[in-house]
Amino acid sequence: MAEKIYAQERGSGIPVVLISGLGGLAEFWQPVVDQLKDDYRVITFDHPGVGRSEIEGSPNILGIRNALRRLLDEKGVESAHIVGHSTGSLVAQSMALDHPERVKSILLSCGWAMPDKRFKDFFAYRQYLLTKLGGGAYNALTRLVAYPSQWYGDNFAIDDPLDFEEVSSVDIEMTYARMEMLLNFSRRDELSSLNLPVWVIGAQDDYIIPFHHSQELASLIPGSSLVELSGGHFPPVTRTKYYTALLRQFWESIA
Repeated sequence: MAEKIYAQERGSGIPVVLISGLGGLAEFWQPVVDQLKDDYRVITFDHPGVGRSEIEGSPNILGIRNALRRLLDEKGVESAHIVGHSTGSLVAQSMALDHPERVKSILLSCGWAMPDKRFKDFFAYRQYLLTKLGGGAYNALTRLVAYPSQWYGDNFAIDDPLDFEEVSSVDIEMTYARMEMLLNFSRRDELSSLNLPVWVIGAQDDYIIPFHHSQELASLIPGSSLVELSGGHFPPVTRTKYYTALLRQFWESIA
């Protein structure tokens, strides 16, 4: 029996699927959904093993791809625009490679083709921090490096010292396993076979996944376009209106 996948759907029109990153939650996309729901049928979902979605076995990218394919079947969606952010970009790549008939286009934001040494070392440090100090310290590091300084100051900064031992809802075992999942996955050598509309969006101030990864992605995918912006690792949150405008521009250009 297939694992149960929690999904949210808003609006009507051309279907678009938004795939979140390492956190894997549908709610990550809420600001973007609010901007798109009047003109598009917007589908988001919790990755298997995250939030309200079930999982059988260990998390893996192809398992998320399979969950997405089943979700499209259940909703009667023949094909959709696919947006993959960060870890979600790996899922979007796999959908386009393995089920191109289900994909109108892919947009890869703050993604990558293959982890390099700095990528591996940084995620190893995140894993160490998570297991040794817990979810509070892990979340603090993420906020410090993933968001632009001004945005951090406006939204996270407090007068009291950071509490690295604060109670956190982070599932340590699953989060660790999901980092292993992305560290051990790459389809870099297959990307040249893609034959569909592709935009790659990267942020020049992204210190989680530096911009050169987006540059490499775009160089590997024939006919793709590269868009550079700012906003740290989470432009869907920090630059919502501009990010959403880019989505609309992309989809309208291929309508």
